[in-house]
Amino acid sequence: MDQRDPFPRRTADPFLLAPWLVELARTAGGLARSYLPGSPIDARTRERVILAVTEVNGCRYCAWIHGSWAAYLGDPVEGPADAEEALLAYARACAEAGKPLDPSPLADVLPAEALGAVRATVAQIEVSNLVGNTVDGLLARLTRKRPLDPLRAAGEVATVVAALPLAVPLLALGATLRAIDGLAPPVPEVQTPPAGEANLLAHLLATTVPAYLANAGVRLAVLRLPVALSIGMRAGRTSATVRIGRGAVEVVNGIAPDAIVVLEGEVEPLLQLATGSLVRELSTLRLKRE
Repeated sequence: MDQRDPFPRRTADPFLLAPWLVELARTAGGLARSYLPGSPIDARTRERVILAVTEVNGCRYCAWIHGSWAAYLGDPVEGPADAEEALLAYARACAEAGKPLDPSPLADVLPAEALGAVRATVAQIEVSNLVGNTVDGLLARLTRKRPLDPLRAAGEVATVVAALPLAVPLLALGATLRAIDGLAPPVPEVQTPPAGEANLLAHLLATTVPAYLANAGVRLAVLRLPVALSIGMRAGRTSATVRIGRGAVEVVNGIAPDAIVVLEGEVEPLLQLATGSLVRELSTLRLKRE
């Protein structure tokens, strides 16, 4: 930045935007896949990457929008620590450098498809951060906290106007997600059989269900049900029933008489059916194996 300009954050200068726009063009497919079902990185991990970059750049608008999104999705499922730390460190390093960095260190811990999605996510939020900071930079000019500089101010106005069609829906989305998170009840303590009596499947379900209920939308939908829904599960000779509704979650041994459906099969397919994306999230961020 010009030494006469007291605004500390980087804005959407053409020279700063150029490398990120090139990176976005190269990884456009990865960006699209990161928001589709079956994404190579799950949504919770994606939001952690976005917030790591935003923290470095100091964009308050992106922090509010994606902070709302992260709160809606809930705490991430625990994955391999080295893979998680590697991709967050890469994201922060790119933000600090102000340009895309060599992603080869990530190739040692992430599958190729996840690598492209991470690169695209970093580039996308970098552009968003620069544009968001440009808004604050323009406000600083208008309030005489920065030199007016008509030529640069005109460029900043053009950037802000061009970004408005995308920024307004994103801000509305952030407000909606924040409202849902505020309305959703907290994750309840799972009621289980007395100590020493719960079977293996009941223990597994009691551990799994709270992670699924981390999503505020799911909590709002299922915990507010006026009646409890009972789902029975059977894996080999072991069976258990999950009851969810009226603000409570209960897991009992065996197939309860009020079970409306019984899922049968091996443990992993049962969990995929019962908890949707949870098993996919557990297996998405994994160590790359040769």
